[in-house]
Amino acid sequence: MDMDFHVKSYCQLFDELQKNVKTVEELFSLLKEQMQKIVRLFPLGKFEIRLIVAPSVLDPEGQDERFLLYENEEGFDEPCCREHVQMDETCSAVFEYYPVKGTAWSPIQEQMLLFLSRQFFLLLERVKLVQLLECIAVTDLLTGALNTRGINETGGKLLAQGKLQEYACAFLNIKNFNYINRAVGARQGDMVLREFVRLARQKLKPDEYFARMGGDNFVLLAKKEHMGMLLEQIDSMQVTVPYENGTKTFDLRSRIGVYDMRAGQPMGEGINAASTAMHAAKMSGKADRFCFDDQMVENALRQKEISQMFPKALADREFVVYYQPKVTLADNQLCGCEALVRWFRDGAMVPPMNFIPVLEREGSVCKLDFYVLEQVCRDVRDWKAKGIEPVRISVNFSKVHLQNPHLAEEILAVLQKYEIPPKYIEVELTEMSGYENYETLLNFVRAMRANGVSTSIDDFGTGYSSLNLLKDLNVDIIKLDKSFLSSLENHRKNDVIVIKNIIKMVNELDMEVIAEGVETVKQAEFLRGMHCCMAQGFLFDRPLPHDDFEKRLSGDHVYSLEKAGA
Repeated sequence: MDMDFHVKSYCQLFDELQKNVKTVEELFSLLKEQMQKIVRLFPLGKFEIRLIVAPSVLDPEGQDERFLLYENEEGFDEPCCREHVQMDETCSAVFEYYPVKGTAWSPIQEQMLLFLSRQFFLLLERVKLVQLLECIAVTDLLTGALNTRGINETGGKLLAQGKLQEYACAFLNIKNFNYINRAVGARQGDMVLREFVRLARQKLKPDEYFARMGGDNFVLLAKKEHMGMLLEQIDSMQVTVPYENGTKTFDLRSRIGVYDMRAGQPMGEGINAASTAMHAAKMSGKADRFCFDDQMVENALRQKEISQMFPKALADREFVVYYQPKVTLADNQLCGCEALVRWFRDGAMVPPMNFIPVLEREGSVCKLDFYVLEQVCRDVRDWKAKGIEPVRISVNFSKVHLQNPHLAEEILAVLQKYEIPPKYIEVELTEMSGYENYETLLNFVRAMRANGVSTSIDDFGTGYSSLNLLKDLNVDIIKLDKSFLSSLENHRKNDVIVIKNIIKMVNELDMEVIAEGVETVKQAEFLRGMHCCMAQGFLFDRPLPHDDFEKRLSGDHVYSLEKAGA
C-alpha cells in the first residue's frame, strides 16, 4: 500500500470537506461528491450513515435517518465495518462500510476506515453546532416555539417570496396566567407553557408558525382561511401537567388580537397591529377577541398619551373626587355614598372609561386609588370639623392592589394619618370576577374587618366566581351589578328569580346588599319588595361635586321617588 498516496488523498479529501457547509444535508451531499476519492482508497461496496438525534426543545420530533452515500454496482458483502460515535446524550452517528462483493479488507484498511469515520463525525459535529447556534438564535428555549427574531425572520422570508399577504397574524395573551404560577409554582407554570405550545403546534399546517414573544404572550402566523378555526381550537385548550403526586389540568383561555397581513407589509407591522387589537380586547372587558381596525391606532396613541400625562396630572391635582349618594330603600334616606374620580384637563372632563382601563392595565391605578382615599379622608376630617356628620364612603380599589401583600396596612396607615374613624370608610373591591386567589382576598378582608373597616364586592353576579366569592368571603356589602336591573324592564322572568334569590342569600348571610344603576321608580319598588337594603343610581342622584354633596349631608335629606332625580 502506497502510504504517501493515502496521506495525500486524505489531505485532498478533507480540504474539500472543509467547505463552509451549514446543514447535515449539505455535508452529506458534499460527501457524495467526494466518494470517488474514498473508493480509490478502498474496495468499497457500500457506505451508509445513520444519524440519531434525541427529541429536545429545539427539535421536538428528534431524528433517526439513514443516508446512503455510495453503493457499488457490483454489489457488496457482509459483514460491514461499523463505527458508532457519540457526540453527547442527544446525538450519535453510526458509520457502516461494506466491502465490494468478493473482497475483504485488511486490518490496516479497517483501522483507516474507523479513523475516517471519526473525521467525518468531527465535520458532522461542527455542522450540528452551527445549526444549533442558528436554531438558538430564532428559538424560545423554554417552549421550542420561535422567538421574536424567529417570527420576524420567517415573516421576512415569506414577504420576499410574495406570500406574506396570504397570512393572518394573531397576538395571544393567556388570561390569568399569574394565577397559575401562584397556584402551582413557577416550575409547573413553565411546564404549562411548554405543553400549551406543544399542543398548539400540533394543530398547525406545515407552512404555519407559532412564536413566544416573552412571558405568556404568543404570535400565531397562519393562512387567512385557516386562522378562525385554528383560534377556536387553541382558545379552548386543556393543558395537563404533573403536579405533586398526580396531575393538574388547566383550561387556558386567551385574549386575542387578529390582523390580516397586507401586500408588501413587513412582519413587524403585522405583529404591532395584532398586539394593538389584543390590548383593545383586554381593555374592552366585553370580548376576548378583536380584529384590528384603523381606529385602534388612534385609540392606542390616546392611551399612550394618557399614560404619559398621568403622573403630572396627579401631581397637579387634576383629579377631583365626586360623591354619588346611596339611599336606604326602606325610608329613602341618605345612608352613604361612593367616591368617584373625575379628571378635568384644560377645562374639559376626561371620561373615566377613557383613562381608568389604561391605568388598570399599567398598574398606575393603584396610585390613583390611594389619591382618592386621601382626598376622601381630608373631606371627612373637614366635615367633622364643621360639625357635619359624614356617612360611610366607599372607595374603589382595583384587584391590581391585591398583588401587594401590605395593602391592608397601607390603607390603615392613611386612615391613621388623618385620624379618621374606620366606620366612615368602605373599601370597594372592583372587577373581582376574574380573580381567583381567594386566600389573598380572604386575608385582606379579615384584616379590614379586624380594624373596623367595611369591605364590599362590586359588580356581583357578572363573573363565574361570584358564588365562590359569596361563599368564601366574609365581606360586609354586596353590590348587585346594574345589568340585572335592565332585565326588569324586559320582563325576563329567569333574571327576576336570580335577583330575588341573590338578595335573599346575601341577607341570610348577614351582609348588606346594594343595587347600583337604579334609574326608574319601578326598579326601586321591585328592589324594596325584595328586601334590598340600599340603592344607588340616577333615580336618586348623579355623582355630586364636593360642595353639592356637602349640602346633602348638612340637612336631613330624604329622597322622594316622585321627585327623585329632579
